[in-house]
Amino acid sequence: MFQRHAEKFDVTFVVSDGLLGSMSAQPRELMLRRALDEFVADVTELDVASGGMVAGSARPLIDAAIDVAVPRLTDDELVVSGQEVMQAWEYPLMRALARAVARPGGSVLEVGFGMAISAGYVQDAGAARHTIIEANPQVADTARTWAAERPGVEIIEGRWQDVIGGLGRYDGILFDTYPLTEAEVDEYYVRGATFAEHFFATAAEHLADGGAFTYYSNEIDSVSRRHQRALLRHFGAFGVRVVDGLTPPADCTYWWAPSMAVIVATDPRR
Repeated sequence: MFQRHAEKFDVTFVVSDGLLGSMSAQPRELMLRRALDEFVADVTELDVASGGMVAGSARPLIDAAIDVAVPRLTDDELVVSGQEVMQAWEYPLMRALARAVARPGGSVLEVGFGMAISAGYVQDAGAARHTIIEANPQVADTARTWAAERPGVEIIEGRWQDVIGGLGRYDGILFDTYPLTEAEVDEYYVRGATFAEHFFATAAEHLADGGAFTYYSNEIDSVSRRHQRALLRHFGAFGVRVVDGLTPPADCTYWWAPSMAVIVATDPRR
């Protein structure tokens, strides 16, 4: 049994006899104490960071699957099935994602169209081939209108799991989509290391040699060890960039801090 005291809380770790049972006592205890110390450090840092966050609001349940629900689009946000899919405060974040994967003459696969924020930055970077997958039919219609005056842009309507198989490899892959149902919220967002984790294997398969895969992480300025392990099963290397100066509204339902981590993974393992 290990105990760890922080300024505002105590943690007790009751260890079963079989845990790390192949190790001798001293290295076993060292590794378990380190894991406990990291947990305490994470919670302590989260408490400190919360002082700069907005209060936020509870997320409503998804009552109709987002790929069939009717979207509501304004200048400031895209809402589908009660979910704040995208808001205007994300511009700096979307710019960082686009810059990580787009280059003049390159090819980009973008999963999720949203409000065309990242798509616009990809176009500004001079990508020659730009494929966008969008699950919601009405958002896809908006994307097709947006793409009509932009040569080299292809809109593919459908869930990425259903349509990506026939696509080739890309110099850059940008993943910025959302859970379509409450079951996906639970499986991929709540229980996953990060929401993009269920796309990692597919990203590695469709990323060209020398290419980059990017997404944002709802971890504050860092990447957990669990997240790192998930990434390194599919990619040989990754980097983290912190995007500061974000201004989510006080009642935002999906992010509350003024910064977010952008992950860029390379060297796909296939």
